[in-house]
Amino acid sequence: MNYREMKDRAKAQLKVRYWYVFLLTLIVGIISGASIPLIIGLLIMGPLTVGLSYALIHVVENPNGSDNYELLFEGFKQSFVTSFLAILLVRLFTFLWSLLFVIPGIIKGLSYSMTSFIIAENPMIDPMDAIAKSQELMRGHKFELFMLHLSFIGWYLLGIITFGIGLFFIIPYVQTAIANFYVELRGKKIIDALIEE
Repeated sequence: MNYREMKDRAKAQLKVRYWYVFLLTLIVGIISGASIPLIIGLLIMGPLTVGLSYALIHVVENPNGSDNYELLFEGFKQSFVTSFLAILLVRLFTFLWSLLFVIPGIIKGLSYSMTSFIIAENPMIDPMDAIAKSQELMRGHKFELFMLHLSFIGWYLLGIITFGIGLFFIIPYVQTAIANFYVELRGKKIIDALIEE
């Protein structure tokens, strides 16, 4: 997969839906920032992450669709326990791998990165199955996702030199590009599986 293509798709989609994605990521960012010091943060971050993934898939697959902010809460309505446990486990596993060294932590973080998207599309899935499915989906594609993230480094630096304010405007672009990566990868894996059969 070409990371430039993912970014171009994201740009095209955001021309129509930028402020919608901006508000979604802003809401998640504010709630995350406010709740992290509290125990409630552990409870809500998983479902919120899955809800954001659900909304981003909707943007990617329906670029001219209507803005539906309720999608952000699908992780609470459809898969609260799965979302909570899976994202908590992803963070725990990534942290434990990072204790070995930074590189294994990054590799595992990339392996687990599609977990919230998988839960968004399969709300009844078992948390460990969602993590395993993400690892399977990312097999052979971790470097591609790493390059996609790396391609945003200039944008991140721009965000930092604006005292973090610029990051609010960059994050919708990054998140939409990653959602495109997932949708492309998911479709490719489905096609590959059909060919193998």
